[in-house]
Amino acid sequence: MLLEEYEHARRRGAEILGEVVGFACNNNGGDLILPNMNGISETLRIGLRDAALNPDQVDFISAHATATKMGDIIEAQAIHAVYGAHPLVTGFKGYMGHTMGSCGAIETILTLYLMREGFVAPTLNLEEPDERCAMIRHTPGIEDFQIETAAIQNFAFGGVNTSLLIRRFA
Repeated sequence: MLLEEYEHARRRGAEILGEVVGFACNNNGGDLILPNMNGISETLRIGLRDAALNPDQVDFISAHATATKMGDIIEAQAIHAVYGAHPLVTGFKGYMGHTMGSCGAIETILTLYLMREGFVAPTLNLEEPDERCAMIRHTPGIEDFQIETAAIQNFAFGGVNTSLLIRRFA
């Protein structure tokens, strides 16, 4: 995968998989490890503003979903606070573990693949969501679904929060 300017990709005849339409990154400070609901929610909102999108225009979210008790609960609450229960949500780390610094790139590639192929994969091994995470639209199984716009969320030690918004290239 290569991120490049549209006209350059078009001139060289590249297969264009998607378009980056928005991005946000912030740091909520505070705890080195524990996530912060306000910081995450604000990052998601900034990303939407940068993309000039309404929350209901996002069809799919690739959640950070590290399977940590507080991390997943706070992330689910932030998703619900910003997006409601509209987008399908999948966490990819169940397939490959936490790849640390490369998780954002890998999860973007996987999301672009889902967009191209017209389906959404479930969060592997998620059989019954914790009731504190049940307010979002988890993907329970493989679902035929054409993703038009997706958000890829990643969070890191030290309070770093990111949201990348991509649109399917038609």
